[in-house]
Amino acid sequence: MAIDDRNRAVNLVRHVKQLYPEVWVLARAFDRGHSYELREAGADDVVSETYYSALALGGDALTAMGVHPDRARRMTQSFVASEKANEEQLFETWRNIEEGMYFGLGRRYGELFVKLEESLGHAMREDARRTEDEAPAWSAPTDNH
Repeated sequence: MAIDDRNRAVNLVRHVKQLYPEVWVLARAFDRGHSYELREAGADDVVSETYYSALALGGDALTAMGVHPDRARRMTQSFVASEKANEEQLFETWRNIEEGMYFGLGRRYGELFVKLEESLGHAMREDARRTEDEAPAWSAPTDNH
């Protein structure tokens, strides 16, 4: 499912899953909120159209700032893993907000993003530590021949 009308995409996913619940629905989302709507409608696999291009640009930006390309790739992978680890919590909190259970959930959603950012920071610090531990021990050349 990859149509340029957000509401029609959600309605079409819902319709297909009602008529053919066994069909595996792959859907393209415009953003995080749209991906949640598609999941709620029954989509089995959802990809945001901006997600991977943003990851690639982030990796390119890290490399442009002097980060080794292998480390930039690992940092990007750490980001993806961190997002994946918190994906269900974010979705469930969004679902409760959409169902009108607002009390404290807006704050909870924000707290989950803070947790995600902290988790990502930790993963990247661990990657930096591992990179330093794995670096070859270089010694300066001596004047002794």
